[in-house]
Amino acid sequence: MKKINTIIVDDEESAINTLRGMINNYFPQIEVVAVANNVDDALQKAAAHQPSLVFLDVEMPPFGSGFDFLEKCPNRNFGVIFVTAYPKYAIKAINDAQPWGYLVKPYSVNELTLAIEKAEEKIKELNEVNSLINEEHSLVLPDARKGNVVIRTKDIVYCEADGTTTDIFYQKEGKMLRFTASRTLKDVEEQLPIRTFCRSHHSYLVNLAFVDRYERTGRNGIIHFKDGSKAPISVGKMEDFEDRFLQFSGG
Repeated sequence: MKKINTIIVDDEESAINTLRGMINNYFPQIEVVAVANNVDDALQKAAAHQPSLVFLDVEMPPFGSGFDFLEKCPNRNFGVIFVTAYPKYAIKAINDAQPWGYLVKPYSVNELTLAIEKAEEKIKELNEVNSLINEEHSLVLPDARKGNVVIRTKDIVYCEADGTTTDIFYQKEGKMLRFTASRTLKDVEEQLPIRTFCRSHHSYLVNLAFVDRYERTGRNGIIHFKDGSKAPISVGKMEDFEDRFLQFSGG
């Protein structure tokens, strides 16, 4: 069984050790891939490990709160179980973050079990939705404000890497829209049909169906899309792009 990649975020080392000990003793399906003591550290660990689940403390003075962490992850693709000593934050957590669980310290193994069971159900539901819609050649991307956003792959013009996130540019109702996904360009590429999408650059993945023309600029190149937007072709990708484009266009 595939384990659930998990991060623990808490400013108290004792709280981290307690939770990690419970997980190790009772929940073999959970794998703690990283721990963090403050917001900045949590952001770095989440970007590096791409967890499915985060156990999140609320108050972490003087370096911010769990809510600050979530605000800086607007397109997060993980669920949250709050773990805090303060029950007063429950309503705000439910309204703002829609967590999968809310544990008040000290909590029991039974309480932790219920929270993890709910998280497993949520992860299973999301995986089933992903599988179903991917069969129809679409991407399902989590959005903190809108829930799951579905983008049909045939509408994607190109994708641009931005560190650990990817900007997806796609057409909808005659307009070019952008969605920032909390995934690397490689992760996005693996979910798109190889016949249609081609890397033109280390940071760009293009839909060959939207390419109007391309031109060489020395050893590099520029792709012109049908809507007027552009993307670069790097020296190292030029030969592969030309071959792929000719093959796709039947040339």
